[in-house]
Amino acid sequence: MREHLLAALQFQEGHLPLRYLGLPLLASRLSISDCQPLLLKIDSRIKGWDSIQLSFAGRLQLIKSVLMSLNVYWAMAFILPKGVIRAVEKRMRHFLWKGNSAVGYPKVAWSDVCRPMEEGGLGIRDILALNKALMSRHLWNVIQSNQSSIWVQWIAHTHLRHKSVWTVDAKGGSWGWRKLLRLRSALLPYIEFKVGNGEIFSIWHDPWHSSAL
Repeated sequence: MREHLLAALQFQEGHLPLRYLGLPLLASRLSISDCQPLLLKIDSRIKGWDSIQLSFAGRLQLIKSVLMSLNVYWAMAFILPKGVIRAVEKRMRHFLWKGNSAVGYPKVAWSDVCRPMEEGGLGIRDILALNKALMSRHLWNVIQSNQSSIWVQWIAHTHLRHKSVWTVDAKGGSWGWRKLLRLRSALLPYIEFKVGNGEIFSIWHDPWHSSAL
């Protein structure tokens, strides 16, 4: 049957893992080795700037505008392994302080560098915090029951099954879904619901707005 469909539709059969739009499609948890294309692309960009005499301000701007955009693309799709985040930050830190030179050392802690400029930092995004914020957007779509999203419909049918996202067991489902549910505790303090007509509200489990009724 499978061979007949492949022949009729002229599709080429593939096997996981494979790449789609530059990102890996996986049937298991995301590993550091799966993220090597991201690290290699960052290395390639930095190496391409070796022949340019860049000032500190120039390197800072390239990190913000180019290297961070590469991270955002991956961070919107996956909860990145901490080892990958450390590897990316190491490359950024080396490029910021040393550039194409073999000498130089960090002047301040990376956590201070990642503070907003008005707080004395350099305005580079903290990758871990950025990753959590971007992935929380997916969880927010589930909470809102965004029916325009096929993924949200699939989550509701496969994982929620008429349960509240706040109470569904985090032990079941895929690795990505379990990691996503761990973000609930970070979102909960900032979310309140108005009951409205009650279609997307659980009177028992969802946090009420002060003027919920």
